[in-house]
Amino acid sequence: MTIELAIILLTYLLLLVMSYQIIFLINKKEDKRGCIIINTSYKHAYSILLFGILIVYTLIKLPHINLGSQTISYLILVSKFISVITLAVSIFLLSKKL
Repeated sequence: MTIELAIILLTYLLLLVMSYQIIFLINKKEDKRGCIIINTSYKHAYSILLFGILIVYTLIKLPHINLGSQTISYLILVSKFISVITLAVSIFLLSKKL
């Protein structure tokens, strides 16, 4: 899989999550509840993204591990994928729970 295909898949997944989020906000009558769900979901996603980038940075700085630029870019993309999936799952579960 090339890096371009991975970026296209990430963009598609992000657009899918954003469209679900917009539909979710339009369908909810209670604006405060929807905003709480969205804010909490983004906090979870950003925390996961920050943790993933911190892991990648740590792997880069370790002297015993040699990573190429292609591997580093894939690791960053994987952390973004995990963050977007966390966002989607968090929005879905919080909308069912609250």
